[in-house]
Amino acid sequence: MQKTRQPKYKDTRTIKFGEHLIFDAYGCDPKKLNDLKLCTKLMLDICKMGGMKKLMDPVIIDASSNEALGGKDPGGYSGFLIIQESHISVHTFVKRGFVTVDVYSCKSFKTEGVVEYLKKAFASKDEQVIKLERGLKYPADNIY
Repeated sequence: MQKTRQPKYKDTRTIKFGEHLIFDAYGCDPKKLNDLKLCTKLMLDICKMGGMKKLMDPVIIDASSNEALGGKDPGGYSGFLIIQESHISVHTFVKRGFVTVDVYSCKSFKTEGVVEYLKKAFASKDEQVIKLERGLKYPADNIY
């Protein structure tokens, strides 16, 4: 059996590898949640705000309701933007007035600015924001 070689690092210092912003908003304007152009624009705007590099155009699908089949998902849009630094995603639930957005990037970005932008974009009444630091044990001498 062949052994897997582990990289040898010069020191044992570690750094944070990335930042993950999780944004959930309630009481959103249904027209904004149901706006395909807005969902596309906001992913591109967040990418630009953070100085991130998009690797492809955003992909957004109309996720149909499964309520007629006895399900509990009223449908909405699901969008994804792959960026060089990781990804940006958005999921809208028009009938529930709810949206969830994730921004994960190995490049630091101003999370407060993104949060304010999203609040305004969806005209939300209440938000839950979680900021995570990812990869806290990442070797400092292996970042770039």
